[in-house]
Order: sequence, then C-alpha cells, then structure tokens
Amino acid sequence: MLSHPRFLPSLAALVLLSCAGSASAASVTASKTDVTFHISHPAKEYDAHLLTGGANIVGNFDPTDIGKTGFDVKINVDKFNSDNSRRDSHMMEVLEGLIFPRITWTVKRIEGATGPIKPGQYKGYASGPLTIHGVTRTLDAPVVLDVTESGNVTVSSSFSISLEEYEIERPTLVFVAIEDDLPIKVSVVFPGGAGIFPPAAPPEPEPEPEAEGAP
Repeated sequence: MLSHPRFLPSLAALVLLSCAGSASAASVTASKTDVTFHISHPAKEYDAHLLTGGANIVGNFDPTDIGKTGFDVKINVDKFNSDNSRRDSHMMEVLEGLIFPRITWTVKRIEGATGPIKPGQYKGYASGPLTIHGVTRTLDAPVVLDVTESGNVTVSSSFSISLEEYEIERPTLVFVAIEDDLPIKVSVVFPGGAGIFPPAAPPEPEPEPEAEGAP
C-alpha cells in the first residue's frame, strides 16, 4: 500500500518535483523608471527627462527561462521635461499629444538570453511593436538585465529612433530642423523578489529501508 513508510520518501519527492515544474510567470510593476532622449541641433543640444509617475511598466518574468521575459510599456508624452516650458509645449504640439497621449511598447521575449533566472547579468535584444504618434514600428533594442540576490531586476537600454519614421514633424530653430535621429536611454527597476527565481530543487529521497529478513 502507498501508505507504507517505505513509499513516503518517494511520494514526497514526486510531489515536490511536480510543484517545481509548475512555476508560473511573475508579473511585476516597475518601482523606478528613468527615460531620457537627446535632441541635437547645429545651434543647440539638450535632453528631455521623463518625470516621476510618467510611465506604467509591467515586467513578466518566467523563472524557468529569462528569455521569456516580457514588458508592457506605457509612457505619457506630457510627462517629459527639458527645463524649458515653451520648448516642451512645442514638443507636445508636434507629437499631437492630445490625440496620441501615450507611447507604448510590447515585448514578448528577450532574444539571446537563456536559462533559469538567477542572480547575475544578462544581455540580449528586446523586440516588439513600438507605437509613437499613432504610428507602429518594430523596435529591436539591446538590453542588459542585472538581477540581484534579493530578486530586484534593473533593465537598461540605449537605442535610437527616427522621428520621420513615426511621422513626427521635426521642430526647427532659426529655420533649421533638429536631427532626425533621436537617441534614447532607459533604465527600469523591478522589485521582483524571490518570486522571479525557480523553486528550490527538492531534496534527494532517502534510501528505502531494507525489507525485514533480507539477506
């Protein structure tokens, strides 16, 4: 019978293995988001930074495979600040922020990163549809994921987009338009905790006792 003591260690190991194989993805909302884009013009260069509360970013982490990490990114275009209110108002106009108030990016996986999630650094490429100004293009961006012992995950990336590809009219200064190439830097922190790691491996089952009277 299964209730016999000699079967209990094997039964317990089977249950633990079943639980370990059923680890589900952890959905984590970012606790900190830094986004900066750099504007270049022959007469002037400046940065615009995302204000606190300007983004809602959710990361989905599969403990068994870091390559299945995904992101759901939503950024409010009226939350960028370049320390010049007139310039910021003009940027809202060219972005048509009242009509297209959000930038969105959906990432389903990280190419080039594999294996179960554990503390360390991972490099790969995040790919998915990026929508700006009502125009959607696929963005492939290099990303670095730094995972701490406590389960915090910092995701950083640097990439560029073309304003013209997103049908954004380039603002002008003294009749000269800003550069079409827009460099962007991103850093996002996810307080994942222990839930992003795979369950601990079950202990080895104890050897079964020999039957009474065995030679």
